[in-house]
Amino acid sequence: MNQEILNKLSAPFPFEDVAVKIQVTTKEKDKGMVVFYLDSRTIQKRLDEVLGHFNWKNQYLTWKDNAQLCGIAIYNQERNEWIPKFDGAECSDIEPIRGGLSDSFKRAACMWGIGRYMYEIEGVWVEVEQRGKGTYIKSNQQDKLKFAYDTAVKRIFGAVTTQQPNVPMQQPPAPTPPVQPNQSDTKPTPAPQNTNTKQQPNTPVPQPPPPSVKQTQSGIKPAPAPPVFDFKIQSMKSSGKSSQLLVLCDREGEIKSAYIKAGEKGIAVGAHLQNVKFEERTGAYGKYSLITGFKVVA
Repeated sequence: MNQEILNKLSAPFPFEDVAVKIQVTTKEKDKGMVVFYLDSRTIQKRLDEVLGHFNWKNQYLTWKDNAQLCGIAIYNQERNEWIPKFDGAECSDIEPIRGGLSDSFKRAACMWGIGRYMYEIEGVWVEVEQRGKGTYIKSNQQDKLKFAYDTAVKRIFGAVTTQQPNVPMQQPPAPTPPVQPNQSDTKPTPAPQNTNTKQQPNTPVPQPPPPSVKQTQSGIKPAPAPPVFDFKIQSMKSSGKSSQLLVLCDREGEIKSAYIKAGEKGIAVGAHLQNVKFEERTGAYGKYSLITGFKVVA
């Protein structure tokens, strides 16, 4: 995954694609402070356009009793694996489950840089009005909001055009190596005087060996193959005095949480595990998985 992809994911959005909401109002309910944010569909569109529909996926996990965890995984061709990033959010007061899922998805997207710059934009005070039980931004305040947003984007990114990428990023073809004249001749070849003059044959520049081969003093040896593993430890944290909670990612990018005895040798973030044995148990807070056997391969 190169820097160009990350730059496209974190690029600013045009004002027309950004949503706004009233954060607070005055006592008189005639003015309100508005903040900018992205809705889930706008984030999904950015992921589709930069990565392609089949190169990202998300997964949800229940976290505690009133919160949700969401992970967005992006496929990295260089490492041949899915790389997930997780964040969570509490369930909202209105439509609790749906709100928690949506907010955790937005925060996971921020982990990849999508919309992260919006945390640097201050709230904007605008005129509001009451309609029934709700508070709404007056229609004549849109120009003020657009000016405030565009000014903030220029301050954060510099002189940049805010537009979404419209096609998935494609890798440019490898440049064609230049062709040099045959170095075995002692005399330079004269320039052709007419179209019937035959030119001296050219010899292409020798190419270096492929990156999969490693040159050593004792000869040519193949580069070591990547480790074969069942799970990779994505994150870990202490859980009491005698156990740790691991977040594991398999080769397909699926996420699984499990507990393990504290102090086990080789257990660290980034370690690869094989022959992992899980035992399902039930405790005071419900069912959980416990790792009873494993082998560290890298």
